[in-house]
Amino acid sequence: MSLLIHATVTITGEKDALGACEARLRRLLSSQFLKDEVTEHHGREALCYDLKIEGGIPFPVFAQASQEFPGLAFDAEWVNVAAGEKGHATLFNGRVTGQASERVATRAGDEHPVHVEVAPDGRLALALTLFRATRDEWRGYALTATRDALVRVMRRPDSGVADLYATEGSAEWTVHWHRDVQAGEYEFERIEPSMLIEDAVFRELDQLARNFVADWVWFATEGREEIAVERERYARCGYPVSTANVRSARLHRMRADAGEGSPLIHSTLGQDELWVKDMILATWANEPVIRDS
Repeated sequence: MSLLIHATVTITGEKDALGACEARLRRLLSSQFLKDEVTEHHGREALCYDLKIEGGIPFPVFAQASQEFPGLAFDAEWVNVAAGEKGHATLFNGRVTGQASERVATRAGDEHPVHVEVAPDGRLALALTLFRATRDEWRGYALTATRDALVRVMRRPDSGVADLYATEGSAEWTVHWHRDVQAGEYEFERIEPSMLIEDAVFRELDQLARNFVADWVWFATEGREEIAVERERYARCGYPVSTANVRSARLHRMRADAGEGSPLIHSTLGQDELWVKDMILATWANEPVIRDS
């Protein structure tokens, strides 16, 4: 049986060369009957290709493009869950200049890191769960008291550039924030046309969201009988009921761990994931209504 591999290929370099390379890769991928298995997520300074391929990554296609555009760097990262392996390689001038692989955990019970932050008045500031899709990309699910979204965060550690994509109720990336460390601020744009999330990725994120909600969150829109106890406990604490709320049992433990009047925070994020949470808080979670550009 062929193994399904999820890979991301990111191409960086001179802007004019990137444009020519994009056109060339479109022809190469189509000639290999791979167009429907590749999703493009290009930014201002890089080309990014997400691939779900059976049998292996189509390295010859990207190696040929690398040889034709020797000034561009091709960074490939892949995960093969069935084989329990992930790795990365760098192509430059058609040659592999760096390659490494490692084993990954494949237990179904592996937990994803979470960050739940509640204001002193009981309102949900941010609830976030995520996983690392590649070395420099995280995907997850985020909620505030008033809305939720699937999120995708990418970075370029060598330059401080980072991008956050979010959904607005459908399986599409519709809004985008870009951070340039030199500018020191976030730029917002509405994605036109929106970018459809491929089915396999959406199913994975949807399941992640459902599991997280079942463990942490209750909604005011649920049946009154189902949330009657939660409403009563919130009333006893003097907390307002919002659209999304932390389950009272979880909230009780968070209150026990926090000082009087302090924000209630539970986090299992790793050190290398804190910046993802900070970017989401500074952008998507900080705006009551997504604004137009």
